[in-house]
Amino acid sequence: MELFGFGPHLMIDGYQANAEKLADFELVRQVLDELPEEMEMTKVLPPIVQRYEARPGYTEGVTGVVLIAESHIAIHTFPAKRFISVDIFSCKEFDLGKALRSVVERFEIGRYETYLINRGKEYPKNLELARQIVMGEREYLEARIG
Repeated sequence: MELFGFGPHLMIDGYQANAEKLADFELVRQVLDELPEEMEMTKVLPPIVQRYEARPGYTEGVTGVVLIAESHIAIHTFPAKRFISVDIFSCKEFDLGKALRSVVERFEIGRYETYLINRGKEYPKNLELARQIVMGEREYLEARIG
């Protein structure tokens, strides 16, 4: 059980993905519909998915979000660039590797970068531990900044 913080926010930037899959409106909807259950999360509403057309300065693609009781999952695809951006934010711990593998496999991502942030470090699951962590970070920054 996590002792501090609101929860994990996994961000995936996928490169060299399958352009046809990135352009597949139904696949994006399906992933958003199924991923919450795979992660043992609670879907609040059906996914909202929108195809957007290319405009000057923008690339066409598909974007969607699903609200989960624990927070949200968002997907933004850019087929012409073979790029996908995925955010999975939850107040509940989840299997990060399983979520990553699911996205990588479904969109046939060739290369990816991940970022993980523990959101809400001061969220009071364990007040004393949160205080120690925050004070330690502040002391570190003060020493570095001077």
